[in-house]
Amino acid sequence: MTPREAKAAPVRGEAHQALAIFLGRWRAEGESYGSSNQDVEDPKVGAAPWVSTHTSMWHTGEFFLIQDERATVAGNSLDTLSVLGVDADTGRYFARCFENHGFYRHYDVSVNGRVWNFSGEMERARIEFSEDGLTQTIFWEWRPSDGWLPLCDRVARRND
Repeated sequence: MTPREAKAAPVRGEAHQALAIFLGRWRAEGESYGSSNQDVEDPKVGAAPWVSTHTSMWHTGEFFLIQDERATVAGNSLDTLSVLGVDADTGRYFARCFENHGFYRHYDVSVNGRVWNFSGEMERARIEFSEDGLTQTIFWEWRPSDGWLPLCDRVARRND
């Protein structure tokens, strides 16, 4: 018997269903700040416009949510493919994100009411959903050196 055969299949539950808040087609606008000129004294120096669309859908079985984001930041493309899910062993949320620039990120994800927090080694985010679930207010931070600085702020509205 292989280790895969020895484990019981995951059971879909409320934690999986909570991810449904991300489903749909979204359009976001805001600003991006992460640059080499940024520092604690002037954390939003060189702000650049951010415009993006992202689509979130269930993968077959509805255990994992797939999000495909296409952004234009200061005229440059930033495309991210993300997979969100629930770790079957720990019951904790996670996100795995892959960028068109070759970067891969892993985030531990937690939820408290309408607020979802993504925590990574060098980046973290706070996403707050409106009461009707049609708007996301998104704040990303990064840690280029010793402290956290704003990376981008944007508001996404569901448009499907």
